[in-house]
Amino acid sequence: MKLTTEEKEMLAGSQGPGCQLSMEILVEVGEIFNAPYLIPVRSAHIVISNYKNCFEAGIEILEKFAFLQSKASIPTTVDPAGMDLERWKELGTPQDYAEKEWRIGLAVKKLDFIPCWTCTPYLCGQVPKVGDHLAWTESSAVIFANSILGARTNRETGGLDVACAIAGRTPYHGLHLDENRKGQVLIDVEIENMTREHFITLGYFMGLQAGTKIPVIEGIGRNSPLENYIGMGAASAASGGVALYHIVGITPEAPSLKMAFGQTPIPKPIPFGVKELKETKTKMCTAIPGAIDAVMVGCPHYTVAEISELAKLLNMQKISPRVKFWIYTYKNNILLAQRLGYKEIIEKAGGEFIADTCMIVSHTELYGFKQIMTDSGKCAHYAPTEVQAGVAFGSIEECVKAAIIGEWRG
Repeated sequence: MKLTTEEKEMLAGSQGPGCQLSMEILVEVGEIFNAPYLIPVRSAHIVISNYKNCFEAGIEILEKFAFLQSKASIPTTVDPAGMDLERWKELGTPQDYAEKEWRIGLAVKKLDFIPCWTCTPYLCGQVPKVGDHLAWTESSAVIFANSILGARTNRETGGLDVACAIAGRTPYHGLHLDENRKGQVLIDVEIENMTREHFITLGYFMGLQAGTKIPVIEGIGRNSPLENYIGMGAASAASGGVALYHIVGITPEAPSLKMAFGQTPIPKPIPFGVKELKETKTKMCTAIPGAIDAVMVGCPHYTVAEISELAKLLNMQKISPRVKFWIYTYKNNILLAQRLGYKEIIEKAGGEFIADTCMIVSHTELYGFKQIMTDSGKCAHYAPTEVQAGVAFGSIEECVKAAIIGEWRG
């Protein structure tokens, strides 16, 4: 692999042992993928941010780089923590678990990573431009950056992303290359007036159909809110391994069907109509109709617009006392919700905000919930194993209704 003069000096230790170690990792990985060289990246997003995902090995990686006095050379954000960093004791987080989270937090601080603790870094100042090269982990952030923003990043792995953040580079391979970003699967949406629930269900369907291939979508109108694309991408990255999709006439690299596929022949379309919608939603539900223990929303983290919508639905309502209703987002959004009056409305109804973590990466299984409900396709996919509960998937309106009456009726 070809290195510039500066990169050779970095590899030789000119910028310290932490940068040297990062370069050693990047060169070795680049050679595995037959990358011709390294490319500079605008930003990084780190997934070694919670103990449930990274375990002791991940903490050791962060602490080793911190011990070597490494610093991020580019803006570097971090994924959600494994607990609410302020209310951890109130929420029943075990002391030994919390201590591991504090070790992660201390290393993050030493490395000069930005402690936003969110899976939506593009909503807290980390907004790449079309064509920017990134080194992001977090499947839902990667697919949003690639697809909607038109930036370029692979689904980096934990550890490699840290090396990228310190060296400011990544191997030039995979989705950084034009030829690897063309469509491979065509999905024809036959449903008019798509709701957010429809988008998320489409995303789940898309992941099942495409796997790790790149889907191209036809039949979606232009006037959809940002949250629809966030939820759809997160669902497809969970049910499959989708890291990039194109929507004809909407996403940056698909002004036309032909341009979305490039020189590749356009395949026969896979229909997504009412039948596929119903069948996919059934697959997403592992709960049985009846009582629920909790409603969990905010995977990916809820936006201020989603919090506003929830406040309107819960205004003058009362959640069943035997149902927990938890809204996950990052701290800044909770502050905005408080300033706008949404937090008071939601909490008066019985809802509760949990900051800087989510139901999947925290210790949710310790609460012993048997059945939960969510409006998140990503949560619906992971919660049966991560939360160890049956999951009912539905719209936010259905979630609110179930929370008020205390049961999901299927």
